[in-house]
Amino acid sequence: MNKIHSIFIVIFLFTIEIHAQRLKTEDILDLSEKYLIESVGKDLFTYFKPTENISYYLLPANRLGYKKSKLLKKNHRIRKNWIGILVFWHFDYPKVEGVRSGVWVKISKQQKLYEPIELDFIPKFVWEKRDCDFITVQQAIEIGIKHLTQTKYGRELPTLSFDDKRKEYLYTIVNKLTSKKNRNGKESGMVEILEISALTGKVYELRHGYHGVLVR
Repeated sequence: MNKIHSIFIVIFLFTIEIHAQRLKTEDILDLSEKYLIESVGKDLFTYFKPTENISYYLLPANRLGYKKSKLLKKNHRIRKNWIGILVFWHFDYPKVEGVRSGVWVKISKQQKLYEPIELDFIPKFVWEKRDCDFITVQQAIEIGIKHLTQTKYGRELPTLSFDDKRKEYLYTIVNKLTSKKNRNGKESGMVEILEISALTGKVYELRHGYHGVLVR
């Protein structure tokens, strides 16, 4: 009886191993969804969607130390010798234009997370289910008027985006200083770029750059 029981356990473990190695793409998405829900909760999860043609899995390094990767495809099983899976989820909070980003869910051979899911891009007011506490676009425009050079070429409206280095949302305003057409008829010139904290309205940086395509 013990021998039969031991054989059953071996077969059972072998079956699990084979199943783990030959995961279907749909199984992988379900697994990454499970870990994402554990991290953000069911309510916030509604703002996430898996992104096709980006997610992939890793294969062992070759003799030169180069690791190959393969895109995850619908209705496919991944190779047996995979060593890691990375699933990308896009985040979009529809109540505030610009509050969007994405996150990688990284899964090990043991079907566990091998890195924490980075969620810095989710504003505190979203976590706490409050109204947005960012300054408005109009307030960002007024800050731009105070700090940017007035020219006849105009400036773009403030755009909101998450800054990975500062770990916060910024309004960015691009102000045209010069503009002329190159030999191909395309406009180009110098710009001022103003970065403003969306939370406090503090001006972080005013730098210069270029717009259009410069042809020398």
